[in-house]
Amino acid sequence: MTDEVIEFDLPIEADHVNRFAAAVGDEYNPIYFDPQATQEMGFPGPLAPPTFGVTQIFQVPRDERESKLGANLDYGRVLHGEQEFVITRLPLVGETLKGRMRIAKDFEKEGKRGGTMRFVTYETKFTDIDGDEVMTAYYTLLQTAKDVG
Repeated sequence: MTDEVIEFDLPIEADHVNRFAAAVGDEYNPIYFDPQATQEMGFPGPLAPPTFGVTQIFQVPRDERESKLGANLDYGRVLHGEQEFVITRLPLVGETLKGRMRIAKDFEKEGKRGGTMRFVTYETKFTDIDGDEVMTAYYTLLQTAKDVG
């Protein structure tokens, strides 16, 4: 594991938020597209869905993560293990968040069917233009054991 960090921008664009809301089955919720409705709810404008941070994958592709953070995973044996979001506030449509991605955990564990599994957790902290934390996204990849037979 390294101390390397990848910094990137995550724009919260209306079209992208609308498509994402539709993808998660919430395309009719006015909180994602109607400025008047969101203001009546006490928000300054439309918001992004709580799991919108997962779209960071389009900002930092696997090849870039591998070359800069150096997890050196064998993607022929990798499974998506877990996804978690710690939300301070939901992102606002129209803002651009600053992301700082790093490897937070990297450990091995013996599998129940034999062989060693590896767990790598990526952590990305997102801040707004003022440097205030908006959310932190964690996703864990699991590299299965090589063929033990």
